[in-house]
Amino acid sequence: MRSVLAAVAALVSLSPALRADDAADARAVVAKAIKARGDKPDAKPAAMTWKEAGKFTAMGFALPYTADWAFEAPDKYRFVLEGTFGDAKINIKAVVNGDKAWEAEGDKVREITGEKLDYVRGEAYQLWVISLTPLVTDKGFTLATAKGKDVAGKPTSAVKVTRDKQRAITLYFDKDSGHLVMSETTVKDEFQKWKEVPDEAYYSDYKETGGKQRFTKLKVVRDGKTLIESTLSDVKDAEKLDAKLFAKP
Repeated sequence: MRSVLAAVAALVSLSPALRADDAADARAVVAKAIKARGDKPDAKPAAMTWKEAGKFTAMGFALPYTADWAFEAPDKYRFVLEGTFGDAKINIKAVVNGDKAWEAEGDKVREITGEKLDYVRGEAYQLWVISLTPLVTDKGFTLATAKGKDVAGKPTSAVKVTRDKQRAITLYFDKDSGHLVMSETTVKDEFQKWKEVPDEAYYSDYKETGGKQRFTKLKVVRDGKTLIESTLSDVKDAEKLDAKLFAKP
């Protein structure tokens, strides 16, 4: 009995060091991805714009669309989306700015509140996380290694990211290239009456844009079904974006 207690005591005394080593291993995986992208670990927080063309599928309908995006870390984004549903043309604008958010269709603007506000703020948080740099520069993030899995037939290293009351996000990085190839979390789905479901995003087809290696294909699988398939282009970094972009539409 004494030997068992001694072993447990030794394990407890070593656990902080083990956790520190694990966090260092997780940081090394993220740092490799940042380097593979062409950035330095101390790069400035993300501010960027890009274009997207793809298809959104939910509730039995599919919507081809194009969109212009802007994101500024840590909690601002905006997109303007145009699409065609049958004979109807759709033009939607959404803005998230900290703890405020709005959506507009045509001249109709409404503030986003309640569970949808939590959802869109969570989207901004996920964009911040996959920008990667804050994971190694901001002490508010906690990193831990996780079990990797094959993504697109290739092995990955995984890192679990947690912060305050945010949902945990697990990132998967290609073991050879170091690139981020998948993220995994849970979300409350608007199309299922805010039921909590698994949400996976796949990042692929890395190409050099603006002097950096970036993914140009995005696939989002929600609750086991493909929600979004899109191509990203015209990605541009900025020191800071115009504050008017994130004002009420």
